[in-house]
Amino acid sequence: MKIIESYKRLKNKPFFTNYFLPVLCSLVTGTAFSLFLGLGTENFFTLIFLVLLCPLYKNTLTICDKKLILVSSVCGFLLMVSCIMGKIRNFWGNYTVNQNIILIIGFFLFFCSCLMWIYQKIRKTEWNTDKVRDKKKNKLIFWGSSVIMLLAWLPYFIYMFPGIMTSDSNWQLRQAIGIEPYSNHHPIAHTLVIKLFYSIGLFLFKGDVNLALATYSVCQAILLSMAFAYLIMTLYEFGFRKSVLIAVLLSYALPSYHALYSVTMWKDIWFGGIILVLSTTLWRIIVHSRTGAKKIRLSEFIMFFIFSVGMCLFRSNGLYAFVLLLLFMTVYFIRKKNFAIILNAAVALAVSLVVKGPVYNAMGVTPVETIESLSIPAQQIASVIRDDAKLTEEQTALLSEIVDISAVPDRYTPNISDSIKALVIEKDNQEYLTEHKFEFLKLWIDLGIKNPVSYIFAYAEQTFGYYYPDVQYWVYGIGIVGYGIDGLSHQPEVCPEFLRNFIDKCKDAYGKYPYLGLFWSIGMATWMILFSAGAVFLKKRKSDLLIFVPVIGVLFTLMIATPVFAEFRYAYSFFTTLPLLFTIPFCNEEKIRC
Repeated sequence: MKIIESYKRLKNKPFFTNYFLPVLCSLVTGTAFSLFLGLGTENFFTLIFLVLLCPLYKNTLTICDKKLILVSSVCGFLLMVSCIMGKIRNFWGNYTVNQNIILIIGFFLFFCSCLMWIYQKIRKTEWNTDKVRDKKKNKLIFWGSSVIMLLAWLPYFIYMFPGIMTSDSNWQLRQAIGIEPYSNHHPIAHTLVIKLFYSIGLFLFKGDVNLALATYSVCQAILLSMAFAYLIMTLYEFGFRKSVLIAVLLSYALPSYHALYSVTMWKDIWFGGIILVLSTTLWRIIVHSRTGAKKIRLSEFIMFFIFSVGMCLFRSNGLYAFVLLLLFMTVYFIRKKNFAIILNAAVALAVSLVVKGPVYNAMGVTPVETIESLSIPAQQIASVIRDDAKLTEEQTALLSEIVDISAVPDRYTPNISDSIKALVIEKDNQEYLTEHKFEFLKLWIDLGIKNPVSYIFAYAEQTFGYYYPDVQYWVYGIGIVGYGIDGLSHQPEVCPEFLRNFIDKCKDAYGKYPYLGLFWSIGMATWMILFSAGAVFLKKRKSDLLIFVPVIGVLFTLMIATPVFAEFRYAYSFFTTLPLLFTIPFCNEEKIRC
């Protein structure tokens, strides 16, 4: 108490607030940056840190708004933790205890102060007006935006004609045409979509497999552009300025990942579009309910149901994320006495469970291997074995039933669980894992208690790409894996050479030029989503946080089960929804006239 009282007395003294404290915070943060970046004690940039940081701290240390401080502190703490986890081995092995303390305090102070300054600046910023929109232009905005995106993506389609197929895509296509039995390793819903559009192409083009694949690619690109256009149309209806509409349109039209993904046969592209449409529809429902509408519009009611089912069926983690959404929706809409939308979501979940259960069983669909959902626990146990930790006879006997323990140290790869999963599949005894799941759970807990450092390292190395920005990993699949399908192949001769060279430069530019890579960074997208959620909370519209739940649910499921440390396609829904989530804080709903 005496320390707090002394601080309060000092805070009222101008010298302490305006000079001593800002300089002290700047010194701590500058030292943290120097350690983190590996700068020497004589490096000139350490002085630049001090000079630039002092005005920032001088401004933010005088802020007394408790809510602003709380939101900035929570978000700043999460960003600080993400930096530590992203460089966990550096923090553990390269720094002393005192240096680690400086790094933690310095990063926390920096993120808190930056967020307070930014939040303070944007608190009253609004991007929409109260101008009444011409409803006749809705269709023009929708279809016009869609066409512009398709034209921007067209060169990529010509370059990749008839589309992009990886080994995963090839396996699904072979299931779709009956060469392979159905497996839910990749969602059957997506396999059936492939079958639909591919069959249409075969019918229209008299059995030409390349044009059939092109038909699928074109249909997917059109539907993806329509999903993006739906958000742009919604922003138009809500009165957002033209500059915002153009910025959102360009954010979808220009990045090469949207263009290349639009013609890539992956479930993740469909899932990203579904999450965007579902979140946008939920936003519309919430806004209309707060602006006096007593009933949900029938079109939005139907769309919400369809895309809720899609979210559950097009990715396995989508089902778990939707359950989380349903829980939060129930709390919110019960208060609003709007039971129809809760029933809508509950029925969608029930339909999805019936489809994934009895319907798939009747179709003879092979279920996903048990080990697929246990990537992180498997990696943590493998890390302990790699580190030569002692196992009891009971633990050794239990693990030996499902994996060759002697092969684990050589096969263990810190960032990807495929090798360990392959060892389990090679043993071909996953039924034992299912039958003794509680014994394995106890083993996992016991090993974690005895080997916490190995567990923390394994977890961080398996997940850090989803929350730490400075990570680069492959983004696109290129070409066609046509195994088992005669005549199916990439046809680069369709595209002129000058266009191929131009696209090659565009798609690889993010790895060569500063700042550009941030737009391809999964971790940066996560930071922006967190920032937007904080802005929404700060602007006293807590109910809008409901719109963040689908994508945050996807993030949480990746954090507990991802097989790869930074798979861009797994996080594609972050990039499809970010323009929506980033604009929500700047919407004044009192100005909406629709």
